Amino acid sequence: MSSNNDGTPRKYHDKEAFVTGHSGTTAHEILLLCLVVPIGLHFYNKLHTLAGRSHVTSSVWVGIAIEFMTLMVPMLLMQTELLPYVRGPLILLMEMLIFASVVPNNTTPTQDDDNNRRPAFLSIHRSSVYILTTIAILAVDFPIFPRRFCKTEVGGYGWMDLGAASFIIIAGLTSAASSSSYGDASTSNQTSVKSIASWKRAMKKCTPLIVIGFVRLTTNKGLEYQEHVSEYGVHWNFFFTLCFVEGFMVLWRSRKNSLGNTFSSIPFDGVVAIMLMIPYQIYLSGGGQDFIENGDRKCSSDTSWLSSLPNICNIFAANREGILGVVGYWSLRLLSEEVGRYCLGCKSSLKQQRLITTSIALWTVHLTMVIGLGITNSRRSTNFPFIIWALAHNITILCLIRFVVTADGMTDVPHILNVVNRFGLVVFLTSNIFTGLVNLSVDTLHSSNGKSLAVLSVYLASVCGIALLLERIAHKAKSD
Repeated sequence: MSSNNDGTPRKYHDKEAFVTGHSGTTAHEILLLCLVVPIGLHFYNKLHTLAGRSHVTSSVWVGIAIEFMTLMVPMLLMQTELLPYVRGPLILLMEMLIFASVVPNNTTPTQDDDNNRRPAFLSIHRSSVYILTTIAILAVDFPIFPRRFCKTEVGGYGWMDLGAASFIIIAGLTSAASSSSYGDASTSNQTSVKSIASWKRAMKKCTPLIVIGFVRLTTNKGLEYQEHVSEYGVHWNFFFTLCFVEGFMVLWRSRKNSLGNTFSSIPFDGVVAIMLMIPYQIYLSGGGQDFIENGDRKCSSDTSWLSSLPNICNIFAANREGILGVVGYWSLRLLSEEVGRYCLGCKSSLKQQRLITTSIALWTVHLTMVIGLGITNSRRSTNFPFIIWALAHNITILCLIRFVVTADGMTDVPHILNVVNRFGLVVFLTSNIFTGLVNLSVDTLHSSNGKSLAVLSVYLASVCGIALLLERIAHKAKSD
């Protein structure tokens, strides 16, 4: 195998170049692609209900097959060159709607159970984020994956830009839904937690994420696996970011608890998020964005700041995207919880209205920042427009999913989505392992569309199969 001057295989550099340097697509195309979830859900529910009336779904595997074909396969096809720009996804979505419309309707609209801490539509959204991300992390290494969907290098909108942000958002929404009741923002702060206990909880949350982060780091370096350095930096990865975000959330809740109910009417999470993002955005607009995009990975000898601590300075310069990104992602987590309490912590009759108005408000704020203030949307710096866009996108899709769930009278989460939701972290780690194995054993760069689709289909089926196997193991362990 030929090598470059630095001794690394040429294949490594070719793969790295294949996933870097892209400018993205448009926000509305990404929103269009994600419509596959609510439309696919409607299609699934129609076929599943019809099969139930025909006594075909007596076997759980029939339901799983229907779910895989109506939800998983369209999610995969949406992320391929097989569907031409905009026109292809639109045709697929219209075909799904047409097929769904010809299936007899025998469902009754429902409302959410106000006592349910994890409503079905939220679980479906959470699982769909896992599945879409699982597909993307391997598909990006194949030519069949459109390059405009890759992570953006400088600014713009990339399909894969949403992955990490969506994980943060669903964590915030889930936390808010589990702790809210009828819109009372202070419900989650009723229990007083001592400072030492909070630090212990923070460490408990961070430790497994730190371990996973270092395992990923050492594995990537040891196997000379291709890396997208401008994603988080030279050594940083998303698990380190998650560690800091979750740790800060535990400590922040402890601080809020110490205030009691004196200021319970104040949306503290939202206020703190804005107070973090305004100075951060000022820093970015004042030169920080240029440093993130064009700065050296090592500190020069004439660097004035941190010159007395060259090692720390070099670590920061090498991993500036990941370290500075913690500010944006923590702010996003805070905003997600605030939005979650407002939209999900109320009576079911108000949820859809609040989701709609919140979605419109977030899109308005984002467009004001981008068009009115001229601030470029940037995943790389996790700037203010980016976190607002990510939240606006997710709330819009969540709103549409809830509409389908209530209109179709759905009370249960589809089987595969349910187990993926239950074992989300394990499924995501498994998909990362499978992605590495495929890249080490298959020449992804030169794979035909047919071969690419076959590999991705087997990969997706395997990930779903692992989730179903975990459910079976858990059920057997519980029954023993």
